[in-house]
Amino acid sequence: MSSAAGTRLEKRGVGLKLYALLIFIFLYLPLIVVIVFSFSPTKTIVGMSGVTTKWYKELMQDTELLKAVLHSFEVGISAVIIALLFGTSGAFFITKVRFPGKGVLRALVMLPFVLPGIIMGLTLLIFIKNIKIPLSMLTILMGHVSFTTPIVMFQVSARIQRMGPNFQHAAQDLGATPFKTFWYVTLPMIRTALIGAALLAFTVSFDEIVISYFLTGTWMTLPVYLYGMLRFGLSPKVYAVSALILVFSLSLILLMTRYIGRSAEEFKVRR
Repeated sequence: MSSAAGTRLEKRGVGLKLYALLIFIFLYLPLIVVIVFSFSPTKTIVGMSGVTTKWYKELMQDTELLKAVLHSFEVGISAVIIALLFGTSGAFFITKVRFPGKGVLRALVMLPFVLPGIIMGLTLLIFIKNIKIPLSMLTILMGHVSFTTPIVMFQVSARIQRMGPNFQHAAQDLGATPFKTFWYVTLPMIRTALIGAALLAFTVSFDEIVISYFLTGTWMTLPVYLYGMLRFGLSPKVYAVSALILVFSLSLILLMTRYIGRSAEEFKVRR
């Protein structure tokens, strides 16, 4: 390779690094600004002088906001549990059973996750109104299960497909019943996929606002409550709670990286 070509490649590499840096600045600078101003002693985002934790203290004294946080955890955990049951069952059905139209079914199952939230929210609201269910935690939970189940299903089905059937066949050849094969062989080998899918589903559920907004009544989750606060003015407590949600979400994402995309575990023989 000539020196001129090498120089061009080197300049191109520097240009790509600068381009990537600008993208990251564009994406993460607003998040950094929110965290910085959550410690501002003033009620505006200009003229920051000094550092205070006053807004975090007020946040801890806001009973309605803390109740909304608790509601988000209740919905998120409940949705994850149901999604794990439905999604794992669906993953085994999709990967193990052959039937006409399997590709169409996979696309239909994924629709609640890929469709715009406003479409899903309106559709679920019309359905719930027609069957005369009052807006409550149950209706919000129904909406969250609709898009967390596909997340679990496709994470687990991808792991099952990579794992292959050899381990299960070997266990059955050695006399294991279908239940023992699942409990002692299959489940340990898809464990990290289940954990990663559960963390991802909870993160998406905890931060979801559009579907929740359509399905909520007086029982509100945290994103819906924050949206209501913003309509009456920008309180500094919004910066504080946003910073806490950001840290919490990043912690879950970092935890997810340990599980999502990992290969199936090696089977360990119990002595």
